[in-house]
Amino acid sequence: MAAEAPPEPAPVQTLDVVELPELATPDTEAGQTEPPGERLASEGDTETPPPRVLETDSESWERPGSQPARPDLPDEDRIGFLEAAEAARAGNVNISATEPAEEITIATGTVDGRVKRLRPGTIEVSDDEGNVYELRIDGRSRGLRRGRHIPLRTITEGTPVRASFDLVGGGESLARDIQLRR
Repeated sequence: MAAEAPPEPAPVQTLDVVELPELATPDTEAGQTEPPGERLASEGDTETPPPRVLETDSESWERPGSQPARPDLPDEDRIGFLEAAEAARAGNVNISATEPAEEITIATGTVDGRVKRLRPGTIEVSDDEGNVYELRIDGRSRGLRRGRHIPLRTITEGTPVRASFDLVGGGESLARDIQLRR
């Protein structure tokens, strides 16, 4: 009689674990124990506008290294965006380990509406429900009319548009395609 083969062991399920860096602010590193929400504003809390208007068609607009992407975000929102960026990095082998979390795309979106306001490096689009989307213009932002590229500086307030954007780990929405509509 033939001997029976021993049963195969059950497959082992592995779990990849990603360790997130500690997100400490300068206040907590210094050992200060201020309760949240009671921090006084300082001179570094004001955001200075970028030096250019919508003229980034051929070059990338770079934020000065010392200026945070969204200094007006509450800490818990900022931490949430950074954690989402780290989760996106862990789930996508195409995202470099050296890419700053603030620059990792965590979501994409599209808004249909009208250009409400143009500011240096920023376009605000208001949808039909009154929501306003502040989209930062960078080197990947482009204007389109009937599928053809147009200079971003030709877009005016009140123009109907469909704007696609990337939400990145720094909490900003970066304009991608701004399509002029009829």
